[in-house]
Amino acid sequence: MPTENDNISAILQKLPVFAGLTEDEYGHIQKICQPARFDDGETLFVEGDSSPCMYVLLSGDVQLRTHNQGPIHSLNPGELFGEIGFISQQNRTATAIARAPAVLLQINYDVFQNLVLHEPRISFTIMRNIIMNLSNHITRMNKGNVLDFIATDNA
Repeated sequence: MPTENDNISAILQKLPVFAGLTEDEYGHIQKICQPARFDDGETLFVEGDSSPCMYVLLSGDVQLRTHNQGPIHSLNPGELFGEIGFISQQNRTATAIARAPAVLLQINYDVFQNLVLHEPRISFTIMRNIIMNLSNHITRMNKGNVLDFIATDNA
């Protein structure tokens, strides 16, 4: 019968930010994860706050919203969020609110930094994955922008 630790390990292994880690390295990541619970309607963080941690949603429903746009994304179990501010150490760009009781894994910045300082392969792998994700995102945006400038009429 699978244990809760097996389930957490399986979720971590599905996250693109951790792709390519070894079983031992996933174990190191799992050890620095802290469980967190939020009630329906409870705010996890507010746009403009500092970014001392990132989260993995295990169960429940969390909505991201901004002051200007309102709701921008509803997270599904297994999704990582808060990683941009976490990695860049810039303020949060959105507010996160539990829309049902939510169970999360929380990764604290200081503990994470200590891990990657002592495990350089983990650091390299995660940074490579983040760079690839950003590169793919920029490529998709650029392709969309190019298509916006193509004339559709023969005038």
